[in-house]
Amino acid sequence: MVALENGELEPLLSPGTLRGLEDECVTDVKAQTRAALLQVLQEDAGHWAGAEDRSSSLAQDVCELLEEHTERAPHISQEFGERMAHCCLGGLAEFLQSFQQRVERFHENPGVRELLPDTYISRTISLVNCGPPLRALAERLARVGPPESEPAREAAASALDRVTRLCHRILTDLLFQELQPHFSKLMRRKWLSSSEALDGIVGTLGAKALALRRMQDEPYQELVAELHRRALVEYVRPLFRGRLRCGSARTRSRVAGRLREDAAQLQRLFRRLESQASWLDAVVPRLAEVLHLEDTPSIQMEVGMLVRDYPDIRRKHVAALLDIRGLHHTVARHEILAVARDLELSEGGTLSPPRDRAFFADIPVPRPPFCLSLPLFLGHLSLSRLACLPWPRPPSPSPSRPRAQH
Repeated sequence: MVALENGELEPLLSPGTLRGLEDECVTDVKAQTRAALLQVLQEDAGHWAGAEDRSSSLAQDVCELLEEHTERAPHISQEFGERMAHCCLGGLAEFLQSFQQRVERFHENPGVRELLPDTYISRTISLVNCGPPLRALAERLARVGPPESEPAREAAASALDRVTRLCHRILTDLLFQELQPHFSKLMRRKWLSSSEALDGIVGTLGAKALALRRMQDEPYQELVAELHRRALVEYVRPLFRGRLRCGSARTRSRVAGRLREDAAQLQRLFRRLESQASWLDAVVPRLAEVLHLEDTPSIQMEVGMLVRDYPDIRRKHVAALLDIRGLHHTVARHEILAVARDLELSEGGTLSPPRDRAFFADIPVPRPPFCLSLPLFLGHLSLSRLACLPWPRPPSPSPSRPRAQH
């Protein structure tokens, strides 16, 4: 009894027998969990395209299935606990790859278009909400498991990232399809004197955000940051299309003032939506300053701050802004563009920002008309390139003077 109380008794089973039993247990758990997880996925996916609005218990069921084994195994030994965690993490990674494929097929299925928009959005949010608890489970299993568990953890995270990105893109596209009629009214004459377009944008975004609040916090923050970025990109895009031309200082002042008012209203909206993408707040006010300022050094400084804060801006964007304010073929224009060129070619300007920090890269600028200075360029072109040039048609001969003979 003393030896039993002090834990001094030797194991009843030999190490080889114990190892063999553990191997059998891991093999059985792997087979059972694979079958159980696939069954859970099959049952849950069967309801995705249904009209009934029901909450999904997929993530909870998966966590309960795997935690049942990973919580018991460490009581046998630490090594056995690590082996069981590694086994369950591999099964989870395999399951999440199947989950990702089922989600992709769901969104590609033409039948889902028959769902009511609110039902489709709710179903998509439910799929996103599976991510955080399953990601947390994968992280826990990787911490408990041996070092070779890392590839399985990365595979699990990659599958969840793909699901989240796909669902975010679906939700964003649906929302901006509804917003497009309002964006089409921006940067026109009526926009200068009416807030109708922006009121429609802010009202729609604010109303739809109520449904998005049902999303788990981490994916919600990612989604609202993308909505923030996309909203400002769509707001600025018509400006660079050249819808407005400011022929006077008074018009430039009115346009700049309207841009500042809209920027403040959008900033208040996204603060209310708890967007963390504060890097976007300065973009519209800076564009307004480039249009409003009159002296060249001040414009150069503002362009420099634009390039610093938004390194994907290019000279074509700055040139389009100068076209809007009517600054054509002047010394001031060349001096301002030189600042943009120098900063663009500097070390910082050549680095592309990550996708979630890209802004001007998503704003195309129409190619301006241009002329070739023929005496300057003809000597540098081959005959085959010269043959492709759009040569001007020679003028008709004057009736009073015969055509010269060549």
